[in-house]
Amino acid sequence: MLCRSQRIYEICTRNSIPVFEAAGREGFQAVECDIHETAKDKKGKRRFVIMHDQTLNRMCGLSGKNVYQKKLTYQKIRSKYHIKTGNNIESYTKKQLRIPSLEEYLSICKRYHMKPVIEIKQKMKKDTIKRLYQSLKKAKMQNQAVVTCKYKQQLTYMRKYTRKMPLEYVRHDFTQNDLSWMKKYHINVSINKNILSDDMIQLFERNNIKINIWTINNKDQLYNFTNKGIKIVTSDDALWKE
Repeated sequence: MLCRSQRIYEICTRNSIPVFEAAGREGFQAVECDIHETAKDKKGKRRFVIMHDQTLNRMCGLSGKNVYQKKLTYQKIRSKYHIKTGNNIESYTKKQLRIPSLEEYLSICKRYHMKPVIEIKQKMKKDTIKRLYQSLKKAKMQNQAVVTCKYKQQLTYMRKYTRKMPLEYVRHDFTQNDLSWMKKYHINVSINKNILSDDMIQLFERNNIKINIWTINNKDQLYNFTNKGIKIVTSDDALWKE
């Protein structure tokens, strides 16, 4: 089961070090994060940081003009900003609430034997996707990680660097053109439970496309879909403990 760091963020806010560690302690098999790339530093190096939004404003309690990660260096983000909004914030230190780096997230996944599920939130250039793959390879996680995205081009770029890594196309809807592209590039689907019909399940199975369904937050829904053969479920809760 995949933790999307939603309701478990009652422990802390989503995409934070405490919530990733909490998912590991709860026994989730995988945990999802959202990534953005920083600006170049003085050495011309960019880094990936973990944040749901494209800006730091909402999570870091900033008012006024938007502050974009892509316009700040990694060093500036790490030294100046930390998470200020979300549940139970007062229980953690500034160090615990720093904006996580991709490397920190991967380290937590390794420690708790969780599969990294990395969602690309915006359209990234080909060289950015290459840097992401290289970062996963450097951490020796390129064969364990799953990359998800709602944009076809970014998944197509990633597929050119790796034939083994599971890739998932995030969908609120689905067309025949989607299916043809997914078959060509060996892409699986991450799909909203509200649009996943029995016919679609059979269609994906016939075409050897694995299904990740989201978001399942009660046992009745869980059993309903797993009885139909769904093996990957995204949830906000540790349903097996209820």
